[in-house]
Amino acid sequence: MTKPSSFITSVDSIDSVDSPVTSLISPLYTDSLSPSTPATPPPNNHQRYKDLLIFEERLKQNLHQLQKRSYKYEAFLGFICLSLPVLLYAVFVHKNENPTFQFFSKLLLFIAVITLAMFFMKNIYPEKVRVASKFVPQCNRVLRQFNMHFNVNGGEIVFYKKVPRKFQEGFERYRQMYYTKKSQRAKEKEEKGN
Repeated sequence: MTKPSSFITSVDSIDSVDSPVTSLISPLYTDSLSPSTPATPPPNNHQRYKDLLIFEERLKQNLHQLQKRSYKYEAFLGFICLSLPVLLYAVFVHKNENPTFQFFSKLLLFIAVITLAMFFMKNIYPEKVRVASKFVPQCNRVLRQFNMHFNVNGGEIVFYKKVPRKFQEGFERYRQMYYTKKSQRAKEKEEKGN
């Protein structure tokens, strides 16, 4: 099947330098691909710093939520483990003639053993407790590709040396200004509340 000649001429006209589409695109395209001009980094602007700070805050929130959930499950597991010896003593060693006490002791022991078994059989321990300790290493593995890592102690994103110093300093200034404004707003809110 042959193409009509009008199609061929329209395609040829796009390739020509006189085409309005090519005249708009070609300087940008050829300048960015020419080997003589070095690749220029994107400008260090307000929006990039804001996005990084939002990302940093989200990482902190996620870590805090995971740790909080982990502490709850650890406390629950600790309570079950501490109650087991007491219940075992009440059922097998302590001789009490009260049938209600014996019934509830056996019932609570049964519930505690089943709960402990379900805790590990349903993989609640690795999913809910250990995930908080794995969050930062997993996060840093991903962030390493972007030449940064998440510092747990300070709760901040820290850049590697490959990131330009000017960008790092600009982000540090932006972060300090943000936290200064945030603390000022909190003080103003307290003053209005009092």
